Formats: sequence, structure tokens, C-alpha cells
Amino acid sequence: MYIGLTDEQDMLRQTTARLADAIATNNADDIASGDDLDRQWERIVELGLPALRAPSSWGLDASGVETVVALEELARRLTAVPALGQGALATELLHAAGADKEVELVAEGALRIAPVLSEDLMDFAQTADRGIALDAAGATDVLFAVREGGGRRLVSAAVAAAETDTGAGLDLTRAMREVVSADMESPTPVGDPIPAERWTSVQAMALTAVAADLVGVMAGALDDAVRYAGERVQFGTKIGSFQAIQHLLADSLVRLEGARSCLWHAAWAVDHLPAEQALLAGRTAKAYASAAGRDVVENAMQVLGGISITWEHAAHLRLRRTLVNRRLFGDETTQYAAIADMRLSDRELS
Repeated sequence: MYIGLTDEQDMLRQTTARLADAIATNNADDIASGDDLDRQWERIVELGLPALRAPSSWGLDASGVETVVALEELARRLTAVPALGQGALATELLHAAGADKEVELVAEGALRIAPVLSEDLMDFAQTADRGIALDAAGATDVLFAVREGGGRRLVSAAVAAAETDTGAGLDLTRAMREVVSADMESPTPVGDPIPAERWTSVQAMALTAVAADLVGVMAGALDDAVRYAGERVQFGTKIGSFQAIQHLLADSLVRLEGARSCLWHAAWAVDHLPAEQALLAGRTAKAYASAAGRDVVENAMQVLGGISITWEHAAHLRLRRTLVNRRLFGDETTQYAAIADMRLSDRELS
């Protein structure tokens, strides 16, 4: 059985890669913001990323695979566009709630809305009282998925007050904004309550989307390390000829490809397997990418040496983004425990 991207998916990857190259973050002083970031977001809208998870208005099927392909390429270049939060997760929530009008507005770029997570970043916010808006740069509205009885979630949108400077977070390429009820209008229900089974699919897509960002960041880190190893001369020879460096890079490539394999399966599972199986695949991808992402990024910093801990180099930006991504919806320890619970539950039922 062939496992790989179709010609159309590879064309999307190449197109996204070219766009990402044009809006890449090369160092900490190069991170787009304000009007520059808004113009970059317009290009993301033109690419069609916000519509990939909810293209029903165009007569197409939702695609997790296309979504993760685009997210990986954007993360590989450390772009600062809010693709994860506003481009993937917000659309997924709105589509799950049947909020077709809002989905269309997001896809057209007329609505900038950021999903709200719990204060520990481990889940979507349980109530509309407070939380952390993910990828809040340029967003005028925030989106809550409040828990109701029977396992359902009610999606509500609120207009947030003007953004205040709360200081830079750990991830300098992504805006994380604290929102509290006093800073926004009362949330208004959007669409219909999301049934429990559909919510499981939302969770699976959220885990998969973050895993895609992790895979992209580690791919970019490995690109940098390989390039540097082929250029840096020490003791009269390029360091890439040293066995210790070769082993670090080879091990990193194995971890990257393993994470990508898990990611592609999870992305396919979201649209083709029952919700529980898709969630299991999403947890597996997030667990593998969380552990591998940390190792690959740290290996890259070892190869880069002292330059990797300077402000001017992008290595610390990748490490920061990886550490935050690990936290989003839980790192490998959280996922392993959840996977064990799911497996043991299945065994008890059988």
C-alpha cells in the first residue's frame, strides 16, 4: 500500500513552502507584528488554510492531511502568522458547531477569531470566565467551547477589549493573550451545541494540529543543523565529517520521520476513522512529536554550538516554540496516561 502525499497535496506543500520562505522568521528582531503580520495573514487566507477544515461551502470534503501539510511548512520557517489557532482550531470549532456563516467569514478573512484555552493550556477553556487566547495576534474576537451536560460543548464568541501589553511570553513567535470576563462583551452562542462524539473529533484534530507544528519546528531545526555541519570547519575539516555529529543528525532524522509518520496517520484518521480511534491516533502523534521535538531541537543546538544560544540566531526561537507546543493539550506524559486509559477501557469492555 502506498503511503505518501498525492500530487495535489504535494503541490499544496510546495506552495505553502514558497509562501513560508517569503514570510519566515529568521531571528528574534525579525518577528512580524502589526500591519506586517496582518498582510501576512491575508496571504494565508488567499492560500485557503482557514477553509481546509471546513470547505463544505465549496462542495469539498474537510481534510486533516492538507491542514497538517500546510501547518508543518509554516512552522518549519517559524512564521509568526496565527495559523494554528485562527487558521485551524477556530475553524474546526465553528465547523463542528455548524456555524457556517462564521466559517465563511473566517475563510474570507473578514473575521479574526482566536480559540481560548484553559489557563494551564491543557484543554479548551471549560467556562467563559477566563482563559488564554491562542494565536491572538490580530484577533478581534475570541472563541470559547464551554462544557455542557451530557458531554456536549457550546461554542460561544465574544468581542474582546483592546489588547494590552502583558509582556512577551515564552514563545516569541506566537501571541498568547489572557482574557477575562471583565475585558470582553458577554459571549454569544454560535451555531449548535457540539455532541460528545463530534467533540472527540475536535480534540483529535487539535492534538494533530499541534503535532504538525512540532514536526515543522523540528524539521527546521534539523535543516539548520545539517546546513551548519556542512559549512563549519574545525581542526581543518568540516564538522559534518565527525562521527559524533553524524550520529546526532542521523538520530534526529529518525525521530523526525517517526513523528511525521504518526502525524500523517492521525491527520488521515480524523476524517476516516471513528472518533475514538482518531483521538487515539491524535494522542499518539502528539506524544511522539512532543518527545521527539525536544530531542531534535536540543540536538540541533548541540551541533550549532555557541551560536545557538545567541539572541541573533533562530535556535532559541525554535526551542521556545517547542516547549510551548509540548504544553498545549498535554505533553507525552499526559498523552501516555490518556492512551493507557483508553486501551484499558477497551480491554474491560471486551
